[in-house]
Amino acid sequence: MHPTISNEPARARVAERRGQAHGDAPGRAARRSRRTPARPNLTDARCRALFASSLQRSDAPGAGVVAQAITATVRQLGAEGCTSRMAQEFGDHPEAATDRMRWVRSLLSCP
Repeated sequence: MHPTISNEPARARVAERRGQAHGDAPGRAARRSRRTPARPNLTDARCRALFASSLQRSDAPGAGVVAQAITATVRQLGAEGCTSRMAQEFGDHPEAATDRMRWVRSLLSCP
């Protein structure tokens, strides 16, 4: 290497960055702990509400009826109540609950 060209400044910067990275680890951990929890998936919440509703497959509901059923059920039971009712149905009648969830997801065009 040429005598006037030196790698020392570059090496110093790399070492400094490494020190900053290691020194900032507690700061990163603190920032991670302050993050807000992820927003619940709205589609999943709608599926749970429709599942818990009194709407039946034989009703052949349209989009407006489905939206009204979701709104009414959430107002009546709340989000946690919808989840509880769905869990109870899966515990009591797993085969019927599975069929109902497939129907609900097809109504809401869920993957």
